[in-house]
Amino acid sequence: MGQITIKRINVRELLFLFSLSIVVLCSYLTANVDLIAYCILFLLFDGIWYILKSGLNSSITIAAFFVTFFTFLLTRIIFPLFFDTSDLALELGETIFNDEINLKVNLQLYIALLSVYLGYRLTPLKTINSINPFFENHGVVRVRKISKKAIYFFSIFVLVGLYDQIRYVKTNSYADYYLFYSPQVPYIFVFLASFFEYFFYFYMATMPSKKDSKYVIILYLVVNLLSLSSGQRGGAVLAIIFLVTYFFIRNRVNPGEKPWITKRGIIILSTLIPIFVSILFMIAFIRSDKDVDYKGSSNLVVSFFYQQGVSANVIGYVNYFDEKLPKGKVYSIGKIIDFMNHNIISQKLFGTGPVKPQTVEHAMKDHTLHATLTYMGSPNLYLAGGGYGGSFIADLWADMGFFGIILGGLIYGICLAIIIKWCSLSFWKASVGLMMYSNIIYAPRSNYIDFIYYVFVSFTAIIVFAFIYCVKNNGRS
Repeated sequence: MGQITIKRINVRELLFLFSLSIVVLCSYLTANVDLIAYCILFLLFDGIWYILKSGLNSSITIAAFFVTFFTFLLTRIIFPLFFDTSDLALELGETIFNDEINLKVNLQLYIALLSVYLGYRLTPLKTINSINPFFENHGVVRVRKISKKAIYFFSIFVLVGLYDQIRYVKTNSYADYYLFYSPQVPYIFVFLASFFEYFFYFYMATMPSKKDSKYVIILYLVVNLLSLSSGQRGGAVLAIIFLVTYFFIRNRVNPGEKPWITKRGIIILSTLIPIFVSILFMIAFIRSDKDVDYKGSSNLVVSFFYQQGVSANVIGYVNYFDEKLPKGKVYSIGKIIDFMNHNIISQKLFGTGPVKPQTVEHAMKDHTLHATLTYMGSPNLYLAGGGYGGSFIADLWADMGFFGIILGGLIYGICLAIIIKWCSLSFWKASVGLMMYSNIIYAPRSNYIDFIYYVFVSFTAIIVFAFIYCVKNNGRS
């Protein structure tokens, strides 16, 4: 099997990035917040230029990460450079930090984005002249058939859970849902619903044909779009991003007779994006019991994206409380530590208790940064069930400062670079790659370690992995 190493970045591009970083450093030393924001924008443009040159079939993973990074972290930094966002900031009750914190946040955002981008660009990829068609293996075919049935079965429990959520929102409000909702369906239903997404990833990792996967993809979309009815937009957005990414990956891996997504499909997607964004924005206003200003319909896209950029505030809070955070915590792998401390086995062997969400004990003694920041910043909101949300940058900064952001960003970039190759090599690598990818693209608004935790640590993952392993190897001679 021959391999050819692809050089992904040249000296000229490295010099440009180095020069841009020098400008950022000088801007930081002279306290020029806006100039750092412009440098972030130039870094984005450089990435976009690279994506256009290399083609989405080859660079879709970094393209998707750029989209989520911009949407969740940069809009409140970039948009004020070009638009008057004062009314939006007032409407949303935006947190105002001092100039020193704003300056540091912009620097952290630049370093994080640059680290991910360099991790991606500096990872040498090897093209494989003859791809081993693992998707034709008898064990993989068995996994495909069993996973498909499992998806249909576990979707029943997902839909029951969604119905319970929608019913609650209809009889109460979106705000009550986020603060007070608890499932009214039996816990076993909630637990079984968690299997749905894992079987979906395993099924897609078998590289099924378009015809075989059509109804599975439709079901996955329906489930995630229905979550919009309870005011949850994240699931729907990420589901669409994941599927678009998958289609581009399939243009390279076992595409069948026709590409999974063509130029015509890209044009259609591009025309639908503004419509979808406007719908999401209107849902956001309905959720907050406010009226949509239809006179400014051209501003719907700007308003939506600006609203999504709230995760930048989390980085502001971690800087604000930097010296007051509990000592001895490791937030970047906090979810794994909390799992090890509070799982059922630990409770039996060491007498520990379960995780107690929205309690002072959880905020100050566990390793969950978003809980700690919310409690320290708005204790009443936290104890009532609310939260600021999270960001991988905040986790890394709290633990290791700039070194943590650089190291964590490089790891993300390397993963984004090799995921497409994994999808060409084997079923297991494709499965792990797709699961890791779905968590990495959400990391700007989530915990850093989710891409490891949800793949290798959670009980549901362990159970499903063991089951799939048995299915795949059943009947092996």
